[in-house]
Amino acid sequence: MEAGAASGHVAEFLRELARLGELRTWEAGATVVREGDEADCMYLVHEGELKVVVAGEGGRLVELSTLRAGEYFGELMFSGERRSATVQTITRARLTRVTREGVQRLLAQRPDLSFDLIQALGARVRELTRTVRNMASTDVYGRLVGLFDALAVAEGERRVVPGPLSQQRIAERVGASKAMVNRLLQDLERGGYIEVSRERITLLRKLPPRW
Repeated sequence: MEAGAASGHVAEFLRELARLGELRTWEAGATVVREGDEADCMYLVHEGELKVVVAGEGGRLVELSTLRAGEYFGELMFSGERRSATVQTITRARLTRVTREGVQRLLAQRPDLSFDLIQALGARVRELTRTVRNMASTDVYGRLVGLFDALAVAEGERRVVPGPLSQQRIAERVGASKAMVNRLLQDLERGGYIEVSRERITLLRKLPPRW
């Protein structure tokens, strides 16, 4: 997965990169880069929310991660290969595009930053490995429970998954069909475990380990 958050010297590196790039605003629903395209630049996220997706079985999209302000993507351009994933805006977003030449020029001026960037790339690979392992070892229901646990926040005595979070988006994040997600949500709601509305999913009681 070619996306991630910045820390330490990498954050300093990104601040320097922002001065070299071109700032642009993207509307919600736009495709910034597409899987298989030539990788000739990277992007810094200043505002908004984006999703990183790949084409799964039957062309179904699987979401690998979500990007927010302070994060970046496209750094696999260093390998000279094509894009490994598609990145789409979820909300209106402001991004800085930096060419491969600009990045290489900065690294030549600041070789001390190269090691930190390599470490960040290694962390990215480990994160992707965990995501793929979870997809392979857990069924759809288990991945759905994991997603709710990761997104839920406390609200009074209950936990809620903030929205809006469409069934299509949930399906992409757990690597399943929209029809499967729809059935699971309906079953859980009928069982009194959740309450689904346009703006949130309320977890009424602890979800069962299996369904």
